[in-house]
Amino acid sequence: MSQLDKTLLFEQLENFQIQRHDFLNNFQVIRGYLQLNMPQKALSYIDETVEGLSLQQEIYTIGEKNIVAVLMGWHFGLRLKGVEMAIDFPLEMKSEEFWRERLGEDNAFLFYGYTKECLDLIPEDEDPGNLWVRIRLFPLPRGFGSEFKLLNQGQICLEKNFEAK
Repeated sequence: MSQLDKTLLFEQLENFQIQRHDFLNNFQVIRGYLQLNMPQKALSYIDETVEGLSLQQEIYTIGEKNIVAVLMGWHFGLRLKGVEMAIDFPLEMKSEEFWRERLGEDNAFLFYGYTKECLDLIPEDEDPGNLWVRIRLFPLPRGFGSEFKLLNQGQICLEKNFEAK
């Protein structure tokens, strides 16, 4: 097992612990609504919770497990800072073949480092409710790229790009 695989494994275990905590809290809220005879509130809360998982569902469609793990770590890292994230990538990146032709161990490791650098750029003194991150992945002839945009109240305040060739 490579060092990156070990790092991603332990990071994902931490993310699962966070998600487990969230699920338990969500179940308690739903149970509370049901005990208070408020089934419509419970259903609305379920819908809201499921909608909140759509970003994770989209990330899991990417055809390369290491990239999925890196992106999930990025997602949880932003979430722990209170920053919402959106991601966009073309359909071809859902294919394992796309990644087989473009991803090497070095590129995966460099991409992981890039995501950590981007997390470090989030200002600590800013209200996270004002911040939003847009991530765009895109193919390159022999690799892939990523565009990270940090928005503050809808205005781009920081941009960082990555290219794996």
